[in-house]
Amino acid sequence: MAQQVYPSRRKARKHAVEVGYSAIVRDGDALELLRVTALDQGWAKHPWFAYCEELVTGVAHHADELDELVEQSSEHWSLERMARIDLAILRVGAWELAHNPAVPQEVAISEAVHLAGELSTDRSGPFVNGVLAKVASQVG
Repeated sequence: MAQQVYPSRRKARKHAVEVGYSAIVRDGDALELLRVTALDQGWAKHPWFAYCEELVTGVAHHADELDELVEQSSEHWSLERMARIDLAILRVGAWELAHNPAVPQEVAISEAVHLAGELSTDRSGPFVNGVLAKVASQVG
């Protein structure tokens, strides 16, 4: 099977979600996981790494705020009930919406939905879309 080619920012987002997911599952420090993984996998030499690092750092530094935004924006879903991969995707998307004005809201949401479709269940895309649309309306 041919390896899928990703635009640089898409790849950064995917790896940031993977690091975030690992941190959730391991109850670990995302910044330390990023550092170790970057060393082990040679990520720092890739053009997408700087944005991945920005995403992981931003999510880590604004975790409480992002979790509050996500929980307020998801009807009847506490963070504990959410699939861990969906939560990692939502945190990255919410950070882009709230803290990176260089990324249009539509792009942040679309990229998160794409990742949900790739990394999670068939129902995750619409869930992520709905939650992040509400986040966007709160921060926009």
